[in-house]
Amino acid sequence: MERVADLSFSLNISVLKIIGIYPLDNYKTVHKVYAYVIYIVAMIPVAICGLLHFTCTADLTNFKNNDFVMIGIIFYTIKFLPCLIKRNKMKHCIHYYDHFDYNFETLDYQKIIEECISTCRRNSKIFFIGCVAAVIGFIGQTLVNLEQLSLDIWLPKVVQEKPLYFYSAQFLIVTATTYSGLFCGTIDPLMGGLCYHATTQIRIVKEILQHLDQPRSVLKDKEAKEIFNEIKKSIRHHQTIQNFVQEFQDCFSAVMFTQFIASTLVMGFLCFQLSRMKVGLNFLTATNDLITIGFQILFYCYYGTLLIEESKSLSDAIYMSRWYEYDVQSKKALILFMERSKKPMIVTAGKLLQLSLETFTVILKRTYSFLAVLENYS
Repeated sequence: MERVADLSFSLNISVLKIIGIYPLDNYKTVHKVYAYVIYIVAMIPVAICGLLHFTCTADLTNFKNNDFVMIGIIFYTIKFLPCLIKRNKMKHCIHYYDHFDYNFETLDYQKIIEECISTCRRNSKIFFIGCVAAVIGFIGQTLVNLEQLSLDIWLPKVVQEKPLYFYSAQFLIVTATTYSGLFCGTIDPLMGGLCYHATTQIRIVKEILQHLDQPRSVLKDKEAKEIFNEIKKSIRHHQTIQNFVQEFQDCFSAVMFTQFIASTLVMGFLCFQLSRMKVGLNFLTATNDLITIGFQILFYCYYGTLLIEESKSLSDAIYMSRWYEYDVQSKKALILFMERSKKPMIVTAGKLLQLSLETFTVILKRTYSFLAVLENYS
């Protein structure tokens, strides 16, 4: 079977290689330098000038149409940095299940894995298209009015007066927006997909535990020893999933937490703008941006909820089996497994917010509160 990660995240991996975040097997040092250079050139100048604009020259009681893009770039500069620093660890996390010890083809669970792979590929394509559309819309607005910078940033007067410097600043703004769109369009569905892969593995463990006594393609007429061995394999499988969830959290916790903060602010700005816009190209572009950003946090929260619910239901799967016909050794092992599985697998963002639909509703509430503040001061 082809590697699970390549089947699930081929689009994500290809784009991350281009922007330097996914390490190559060859030319590792050169590619690492390339990754840092493109990040620094694409993000740092615009983020610093944007931050200076908000702190020194901007009228915070009068927000403009593209201020939400500038706020997004500032937060994305922080969001992308952990992925850059932990490139190798992130690659290992992506390919975690490629090195799995269990042969699911023999156990007839290939359909469950294929369903997961299909979902990951679909989500990646849809979200990437949405991000690319947002970038194209922004570039289109830039081309319509080349005499003004597409984002309000702080610049020295010398830069504003000389055309070469002015267009260089415009190029950096477009570069930062394109880099952010490509990065978010691949890393966000990737994180949701990895979380869903953990959920899929728990589903497989549940199926194994629920049907321990039933013959499969290889094992027939299982004896007590064979059932006990299957239980031990399931326990090791479950421990492997827990290890993956911990590694996943170590890699992406800071990334998700930064996205939660950025999404709250950006969605507040977008809703504020939409409430004052007339229907037209800018209205459609802002609507697409709002939907895309909403899906960014929904990826985390929805698949985080699935992970929690599936891990909670392990005890139910054991109870639904014919455990009362097993030997004493197997019964004891299942009791210990049930006690161990009482604590659900929860991924947290910044060790403060858990990935769940409850957190998603909290973010929407905070967005509405921020929108009310903007309305009061506008």
